[in-house]
Amino acid sequence: MNIAKNDVARVSGETSPTLVRVNGQPGTAIETTTGFRTHDHPRLDRVQNAVSGICAVLAGAALVAITVLTVAEVVVRNLFDSPLGWNVGLVEQYLMMAMAFFGLVTAYRTGSHIAVSTLYGRLPAMGQKALTLLGELVIVFGLAWLLVAGIDSAAFAFQTQEQPVPGSADLPWPTWWWKSIMPLAALLGLVIVGIDLYRELISPWNAPCTDYTPSDVPTEVDAAIAEGGHSR
Repeated sequence: MNIAKNDVARVSGETSPTLVRVNGQPGTAIETTTGFRTHDHPRLDRVQNAVSGICAVLAGAALVAITVLTVAEVVVRNLFDSPLGWNVGLVEQYLMMAMAFFGLVTAYRTGSHIAVSTLYGRLPAMGQKALTLLGELVIVFGLAWLLVAGIDSAAFAFQTQEQPVPGSADLPWPTWWWKSIMPLAALLGLVIVGIDLYRELISPWNAPCTDYTPSDVPTEVDAAIAEGGHSR
């Protein structure tokens, strides 16, 4: 990878949290809490990072709420012999849904999902480009399917005024509330993946441009300095 001297300077300074390899490209990207910042499409990066940040907050809040409710249930059940009851439905229908689907969006943007790159790494740059495009198209199709199916389910629940059975342990809230979580997360995911797909389509076809891999900053900087020394 070729790293410009000003990129190395930015990494060594206080303004660059992490140097991130952009696979097959001569440039770099800066890793942030909710995504990446690049030099070619900074406005699109801000949109993607903002959406990822919103999803991260929602997923994190859901995880915290699950933890608090679990502890509270243990306390009241064992000390007062009076279980909450309603917490089960809240956790299963709202909080776990929010944690899973909103967390999925942030995991995609930050590259935190599990990935096996054995085959991908053996392909030439153009093969990696094609595989990246194929993967993003599959993700777009999957998210679009979740969006349509989720809207259909939530709309049906809204039209029929579907609610939990009276007297049950579930909270008496309309079911279309929690059924709206999946399509909302899918829509936000489509924004992020759609931008990646757009960037891949308009970029040169000799290598992928949206395949971000978190890298070891000292190693990358040392390699860049060594490469610069050899070039002299």
